[in-house]
Formats: sequence, C-alpha cells, structure tokens
Amino acid sequence: MKTASISYAKAHLSALLDRVRNGQTVIITDRGKAVARLEPVAHVDLDAHMRSLVERGLAKAPKRPLTLERYDALPPAPKARPGTSLLDALLADREEGW
Repeated sequence: MKTASISYAKAHLSALLDRVRNGQTVIITDRGKAVARLEPVAHVDLDAHMRSLVERGLAKAPKRPLTLERYDALPPAPKARPGTSLLDALLADREEGW
C-alpha cells in the first residue's frame, strides 16, 4: 500500500490516480498521520441497488420502462417567473404536483 503526504499528493495526483486505477490503495498522510484513503471505486450494480431500495420501501418500481419515446412525450417542466427564487419555484412545483 502506497503512502503519500498531502504535498506529494497535490503535486502527483495523476500518478497516484494511475496506481488507484490499477487496483492499488493510497493512504494520504498529514504530518505522518493517515487522514484519507484513495481506493478504486467498487462497481455498483444499479439494478440490484434499485431492487434493494424497492424492497426497503424507499423507492417505487416503475410500472413500465421509460423509453425515449415516453421521455420525449413528457410535458415540459414549468418555467419560473423572473425574479422568483429557486426555493419558491420548488415549493410551487410541489403544491402543483408536477
């Protein structure tokens, strides 16, 4: 496992990321103490993740898949009036059930 100081990591980030891409883990240190770890991102199976969310009641499964034709047929998103804050626009959308 490679160890690198913050200053080294800042100066050689591309090289460290190449190591990570090749499966290595890099520990970043600050004055000799480990403060962070760079490691390869595990591949996430989005379908399995969605199934898990649905099973836990945190998401609803679609009744039918969203095809490009169905996406194109969706109504356009409402436009906020000039001078309206983002929060006001969001709250208005929620009230309208968009």
